[in-house]
Amino acid sequence: MKVSLLMTLAIALTLLVTSAVVSRKLNARHDARLAQAEAKWLEEKVELEKGLEKAVNTRPRIISVPGPAAEIAVPASRSAAEILAHLRMLGGVPGSGQGRDLRQAIRWFEELVDIGPPALPLIRQFLVENADDDFAWPHDNRRRRPIVVDTHFVLPPSLRFGLFDVVRRIGGPEAEGILAETLAATGRGVEVSWLARVLQSAAPNRYRDLAVASARELLDNPLADASSSPLDRDDRHNLFSVLSMYGDTSYVDAARHQLVQAEGQLDRSALRYLQETLGAQSVLIAAQAYRDPRLTDPSRKEPLVRLALSYVGADPQADAFYQSAIGDMTLTKNHRSNLIEDLNEDGFADPDNLQAGDLPKIENRIALIEQLAPYEEDPVNAAALQEAYKDLQRMQNSLIRPPAAQP
Repeated sequence: MKVSLLMTLAIALTLLVTSAVVSRKLNARHDARLAQAEAKWLEEKVELEKGLEKAVNTRPRIISVPGPAAEIAVPASRSAAEILAHLRMLGGVPGSGQGRDLRQAIRWFEELVDIGPPALPLIRQFLVENADDDFAWPHDNRRRRPIVVDTHFVLPPSLRFGLFDVVRRIGGPEAEGILAETLAATGRGVEVSWLARVLQSAAPNRYRDLAVASARELLDNPLADASSSPLDRDDRHNLFSVLSMYGDTSYVDAARHQLVQAEGQLDRSALRYLQETLGAQSVLIAAQAYRDPRLTDPSRKEPLVRLALSYVGADPQADAFYQSAIGDMTLTKNHRSNLIEDLNEDGFADPDNLQAGDLPKIENRIALIEQLAPYEEDPVNAAALQEAYKDLQRMQNSLIRPPAAQP
């Protein structure tokens, strides 16, 4: 019995020892395979990282174009000469600057900005050639507001303006010099205005004399150019805006003589310039133009009265001219009615947010209506005076007794 028990224990011990030995061998083999796999993975990882880095450095740019293939791979970099060659061809194709052409041009402008100062000499040469093509400006002849290009735009209105913006964004003395050279050479009022404002922002008053001289030269001697671009439609407005920006009054006498044209037209750009530079002193010039026998169309006389309206209640000469004009029955009913009812708007910086300084003008206008209304025989004028009186009283009350603050 004891012998049997001893044999059983011996067999169990042998099995236990054997199992432990086998387990150690299996673990060692597993560890070896694991180490081998990890070494191989590390080797493959290094190769993958090298391949990824190479792919990133050489990947093509993608631009969107219309058509079945939404994306076309183009080279990652182009020289300034190549880009400007593309732009030169674009500017020479009639009807270009729309859709796909515009998207391509914007991409090329961005690439020129990325190239930086090395692109500037070629851009200068390109601008001297005066090639251009309209891009994003709406061709709507019904637009009544003057066209003024913002100094910072999302879409360039033309090829040249796109390059102007590239030069501005690159910056530096050479870029500033290119913009100044173009200001001196261009024959387009819209370009003079944009370049003068950009240079004034970058270097206040450094190019004042150049900008004023350029504007005056083109006002006196506009280039004979049969341009069909809407950008050139409001050249005089843009040129006068340069003089107004600097508060330059050197052209006042010329503008006064140009105010009424030989064919009976009113030069509204000159009128705006006179008001912006002379303030209330421009009322006498407007009153003189109002009496010009060449000016017979009521719609061309109305802006002269509206200039005076801005100063009614603050300037005796404006009051006198205004009273005479609203009693002029050659003006249409609508003109007279609007000029009277707008006593509650014209001449106030913000009619919806009146300030204490507005109160004297309001009270003087109320007094003027109280003087005129009892003797007004024209029913159109009488109704308009009554309407304006109510509005001015409301404005007066809002300043004298402002609404109580909400708890």
